[in-house]
Amino acid sequence: MSALRVAAVLALLVVASGCLAGAAQAPEAGGPPFRPDVFFLGETRGFGTIQIRAQRPRVLQVASTGVALSDSTFRLDQSIRLGGQAPTERTWTMTATAPGVWTGSLTDANGETTATLEGSILRIRYRIGRFTTMDQRLALEPDGRAALNLATVRFLGLPVARIVERIRRIDSSGGP
Repeated sequence: MSALRVAAVLALLVVASGCLAGAAQAPEAGGPPFRPDVFFLGETRGFGTIQIRAQRPRVLQVASTGVALSDSTFRLDQSIRLGGQAPTERTWTMTATAPGVWTGSLTDANGETTATLEGSILRIRYRIGRFTTMDQRLALEPDGRAALNLATVRFLGLPVARIVERIRRIDSSGGP
């Protein structure tokens, strides 16, 4: 399997996000601070697209359930569906290690994941493979009920896939 094909397959397994099409704008700082341990507590749903270089955009759907494990650690279980394919499952575990900094693990990551608060943008970075990285930027919408996730997968530093996803919180009655 070619290195580009491996990067594309790995990109499909990650939620995470950005689009090679220029339609989406990068999230801007200035909104409320993004706390993953608060936003992802309970149920969230993500809907968007993934654009892998030289391929047509595909629909991305993510169902997540977050639970607090301790005062500074939380877990996020996700079911990711790409187009008409069967869903894949993955789990994040994140621990607050300093103000505005979370570190942890992800089923798909090769090593530690790091999330840092940059103004109102939550930036998540991790390695997918030896030469492949994921860089996500999540911006919380002003009402705190939804967030825009833009992510880029890079192979040897070159962008090979981008995801644009809108994630919304689901309350116990099933509404946003």
